[in-house]
Amino acid sequence: MKRFTALILTFTILFGIFSTACGVDDRRRNRREEEEQEEEETTRRRSFDEPLEPRHDFSDVDVSMEFDDFRADYSGTPWVLENNIPFTSGNIYEYFNQFLYNSSTREEIPTTVYNNLATIYRPNVRHYPAEQDGYTIYEVSYVEYFPTRIALPVSSGYNTSWYYHGVGFIDYYTGTIYPKIEMSSDIDSFCVSGDVSYNGDTYTVYYYEYRDQDILVNETTQDSDGNDVWEFEVTETETCYFVVPNDYDGIVMFVYTADDTYRTWDEIEAMNNPFFTPPSVFGESGENIEDYTFLSISELG
Repeated sequence: MKRFTALILTFTILFGIFSTACGVDDRRRNRREEEEQEEEETTRRRSFDEPLEPRHDFSDVDVSMEFDDFRADYSGTPWVLENNIPFTSGNIYEYFNQFLYNSSTREEIPTTVYNNLATIYRPNVRHYPAEQDGYTIYEVSYVEYFPTRIALPVSSGYNTSWYYHGVGFIDYYTGTIYPKIEMSSDIDSFCVSGDVSYNGDTYTVYYYEYRDQDILVNETTQDSDGNDVWEFEVTETETCYFVVPNDYDGIVMFVYTADDTYRTWDEIEAMNNPFFTPPSVFGESGENIEDYTFLSISELG
């Protein structure tokens, strides 16, 4: 079963605040142009203006876990070359699943979802010295944009949930998927740490991740046929920190980009828990390379 990150939001529909479809489309187009310009400017400011230190407090995470000692086996040829991994450097599109449900019974309410595609913008990468001698912090920050549009039945007071695949990281040389805690609706940060043995040496490494949310749009409109549509646009800013040995340059991001929006409400609800996934080699749990998009972090910064 592919891993999901869960995001659950609650919204009560209030009717009588409709806008025309044309006006909404114009505002959305202008808003997206402004957001893209702001994101480019933010990336430039982060690259040149911010001090070389973490933006988050490493002592403040929702969940922490230590993984068992792990030995990374290297064949002498990087895993990405053995498997002809293609890298991209631009934006990535990812599918997500959205549902309406009854807040009291948590039963799904059948409806129509008009959009199920999110955008992950090109990550911003920084690296700077860690407090530990001989270690570097790689900071990887990216924004994911969710433009949800869902039809509303004739009544009010619904909850909505949407679920998306969390971005993962893999080692360039060995194909090892980094251990992590899969976020749920209950947590927005974590830390995993442990000892990794590689080429006869042992290193203690840390992986922190923080999720922040911004609501851009929250409105009820009507489409050209007069149907009520709830529009909720959100960005998630994910900031990941990797505390690794100074000479390490093997961080690769990977994103599940196949369409599996056929999944049912009950199936995805069962995934809404913050569970730990230990390190493993890509493919051992049934991962198919063609279902993923890969980015080399060392090439981005």
